[in-house]
Amino acid sequence: MDLEAGTYIGTREAAAIVGVSSALLRLWRSEGRGPDYVKLGANVVYRQDVVEDFARKRETNQ
Repeated sequence: MDLEAGTYIGTREAAAIVGVSSALLRLWRSEGRGPDYVKLGANVVYRQDVVEDFARKRETNQ
């Protein structure tokens, strides 16, 4: 994955975009659900464009 190809955000910011709590986003990660993420040491980051796309698809599926 090319870490230079986009803006990366943390769990709190990603959760706000998706419209769920940070805890739910962490649960989804443990279940293999939710938007794709990158683990950098102890940190989890998300590409902002991936999270926004996930949120758009989630809106149309509810």
